[in-house]
Amino acid sequence: MKNFPDCMAVTNKKNFPSLYYNRTKCYLRRELYEHVIRHNENNYFSLDDFNKTVDNIELVKEMIDELIIELEELGWKCKLSYGGTGLFIYSTENPPSTCHEELG
Repeated sequence: MKNFPDCMAVTNKKNFPSLYYNRTKCYLRRELYEHVIRHNENNYFSLDDFNKTVDNIELVKEMIDELIIELEELGWKCKLSYGGTGLFIYSTENPPSTCHEELG
């Protein structure tokens, strides 16, 4: 019985960065999904908290930019706040009152 996926073979090592990116993005998508169905829209998703497992905030922000597009296609509105480390996902016309405008 095999427990590891075939893509983990040594011969596939050159593809590991892409595999890591896609896998991490799947985890981030799952966390965003759980955040939306578990919290009210006044609460933000903390990129800093998710980054504790990734340790590359620029990578997390790149993924967030991609996932915001997916969320907006589903009708959600998204806004980064708190220096780009908090993502509000909401359905109303205006962002929650706890969402602070980003300057710049």
